[in-house]
Amino acid sequence: MKKLTFLLACLLLTVLCQAQIVEATTTGTTSDPMSTDTGSFLTIRENAGQLPSPIVTGNSVELCLNSRYSLHSLSGTATDQQISNIVWAAGKAPFTGTYRNIYVATPTGTYLYDPIGHSLSWYSSDVVSGGAFAIRFERELDFDAGVSFMPALLASVSLCQSTESQVASCPKGSGYLTTRLFFGVQTVKGLTPILVAHSSVPEGQPGWLPDPCTTGSNSIEVVLGNLKYVSNFAQTNLTLQQISQILWAGYGCTPHTIGSKAGLTVPSAVANYYLTQRIYLANENGVYRYHNRTSPGIDLATRDHRIEQIKPADVRGSLQSAVSGLPWAPCYVILCLDSSYVGQEYAHLETGFVASNMLIQATAIDLGCHFKTKLTSGEQSSIRAATNIPASHIPQAIVSIGPMAALVSISAVLQGDGRPDVGWVVPLTTKFFAPGADVLNDTPTYEFQLTTTKSATGNAAVCEATGVAPGTYDITALSEHTLMNAKRGVVISAPNTSVDLGTLLEGDSNQDNIVNLDDYAILSMCWLVSKAQAEYDDRTDFDRNGLINISDLCLLAANWLRSSPVEIPP
Repeated sequence: MKKLTFLLACLLLTVLCQAQIVEATTTGTTSDPMSTDTGSFLTIRENAGQLPSPIVTGNSVELCLNSRYSLHSLSGTATDQQISNIVWAAGKAPFTGTYRNIYVATPTGTYLYDPIGHSLSWYSSDVVSGGAFAIRFERELDFDAGVSFMPALLASVSLCQSTESQVASCPKGSGYLTTRLFFGVQTVKGLTPILVAHSSVPEGQPGWLPDPCTTGSNSIEVVLGNLKYVSNFAQTNLTLQQISQILWAGYGCTPHTIGSKAGLTVPSAVANYYLTQRIYLANENGVYRYHNRTSPGIDLATRDHRIEQIKPADVRGSLQSAVSGLPWAPCYVILCLDSSYVGQEYAHLETGFVASNMLIQATAIDLGCHFKTKLTSGEQSSIRAATNIPASHIPQAIVSIGPMAALVSISAVLQGDGRPDVGWVVPLTTKFFAPGADVLNDTPTYEFQLTTTKSATGNAAVCEATGVAPGTYDITALSEHTLMNAKRGVVISAPNTSVDLGTLLEGDSNQDNIVNLDDYAILSMCWLVSKAQAEYDDRTDFDRNGLINISDLCLLAANWLRSSPVEIPP
């Protein structure tokens, strides 16, 4: 009876194959509009709190970073437009704590800012003293307030060369429960591209950093409106020029001075510069300490721009293992405070200043950035052990930096009407090639060994590939006993792209890229065998229902003499 059934199946196979041969011919934020509203702040309450749209000044991130400095005596009257640009910038900053509320104190009262509606609502009758207006942050973490300070500061710097009057600024904490950011409308020094951050190490020698750029092509407002705060990074290491630019933006020297001390891209309470010698970088080459002062690195009147290797080993994997929630990234910057400064608001604000500038600069040069805060004491100890950071330097935050990667959501249809739910859980090899590649022989840019699950709609197998740099690729998909599908010219964009790789054709039991007599022979050897039997060969259970039978033979017949790659149309 078994032989008769097999002969009948073979007859059906012949008919299906003849029919097949006859028939065969073959997956931010937009920039804000310009506005010229320059009315006084008194109009805000009369206009239901709505602020005018921010104007775009056209001044670059790098120019604003290089030109920032604090003025302690502030005065003047701000326009709605000036307040709009500055508070909008503060609202664009990410925060890592559970909450962050932004308040604006003006001569008419204090208002709560709504970043979504870009509007102010009445909060209290407290008025500003010692400036045109001030911003304060109600928050869980001082770090988050620091992160929010810097976009506002840089937005105010950029206004000095715009249709608006010049704006000065200064963070002040004396007399307040928490530090506030004050602004005045008055004359400032203006924008300067003069570079003062040069490496004292000869070019090409260990520790040398190339000069950072103090001019750029991206307007500060456009960058702030599209901050690349992400947690998915491509597997591409940073160049030394990129590292130099990020470190300078975070804590590099600028032309201004505070008494005898050389100023930096960030403010510091009484110019204490709490992070001096306490910024560390980990990349593929090892762990480095950043120095912005000449050797031995503690004279705040000097300027430098160099790194010092403290461990010649790649510890990125160890860091990711040691810190919960730390994303994989090609570069980590570890921001530390001396144990004597931990707990001081000013010091924690300064870590936020540095991280914020790194995010803004990273965005301007098309890199992504992520912050990890709330480090436990165990994590801090593990970080120091992995990196050789001194025991007195306590890690406060880790800034992950790298080219942004896309999360690619992949879907493919699996053949077999009788496929059970467990039959949708299959291994899937997915490769990303340069466009025009020979996908059977060329080396892919990325290769992923994935496992699919059944889609919510129940008609496809789905999985995700992470760490793919945005770009155009030829993408292939192959499962255990299917032919390889290839989809050409697929554009991958961050943060998410969905790709449909078509229907995977079953029947290639020996994985030689063609469905032919060899595959038929393998199937015939285990005809009508179930999974419980020793003769069972899962290479021919094409629908994964635990039985090699007519349904598997029909799938083989339907794809008879088809070969890889199966080209999937766009």
